[in-house]
Amino acid sequence: MNLVRGFAVSLLAALALACGSEDPGEDNGNAGGTPGATGGGSGVAGAPGGGGSSGAAMSRGPLLPWTVGNSWTYRVTEDGTVTTKRTTVGELQPVGGTGPNKDKMANLVITHKNDTGDGVDLDETRSWQAIDGERVVRYREQSFSRSTKELELEEFWDPHKLHVDSSAAHVAVGATWLESYKENKIRVGGQASNDVVTNDRWFVDGIESVTVPAGTFEAVVLRKVSGSMNEKKYWYVPNVGKVKETGGQVEELTEYQVN
Repeated sequence: MNLVRGFAVSLLAALALACGSEDPGEDNGNAGGTPGATGGGSGVAGAPGGGGSSGAAMSRGPLLPWTVGNSWTYRVTEDGTVTTKRTTVGELQPVGGTGPNKDKMANLVITHKNDTGDGVDLDETRSWQAIDGERVVRYREQSFSRSTKELELEEFWDPHKLHVDSSAAHVAVGATWLESYKENKIRVGGQASNDVVTNDRWFVDGIESVTVPAGTFEAVVLRKVSGSMNEKKYWYVPNVGKVKETGGQVEELTEYQVN
């Protein structure tokens, strides 16, 4: 495959397909690797080569490179407070728990949040996510207390919750589709909410240049509306991952390592 070929070419082809309301992704059994991934890279805020040029065509590749060891660090701003968040893709293992996907294999993804700078006072989230065709999906998630380090909340989804979809139909500007799933939340010491049907409406709003501490990139702009009011916006760069998120808080990529 010619890696120099601009991602914009694939977007034009996707527009010709005009199938933004369907999800063509199929499980290819490749839960431990990134479909279509080529090579690797890294970026650090202020480092040469840390980001893409806003004048360059977008490269082909998955919106979220999915290989063991890949990691992303974000500056998180919420209500005037700035913290950090770091997410790392771990090894394949059984999903476990009590949900419908407990026997499936998925990557254990560790996220540390609210780092105040001393590296000690952290929230931790563990989630089990996997490749499903050209999608990355979530099966299960655990949230741990910042102070006690004990499990606070367990969540699982049936059949799964979409993380991001890199299929041609779902990166075409103007595409929209609906994701429906059942959500189960089990709060330690509290009441469980079982089989709550959730509908997420996704939109591809466009392609635009975005500048974050890690650099300047040409990004696919996705928007997700959950329910009637909860809206989030994401900027994804092929072969890099998410570089920005808004909605409740602002996340901006500061450094990354992808293989």
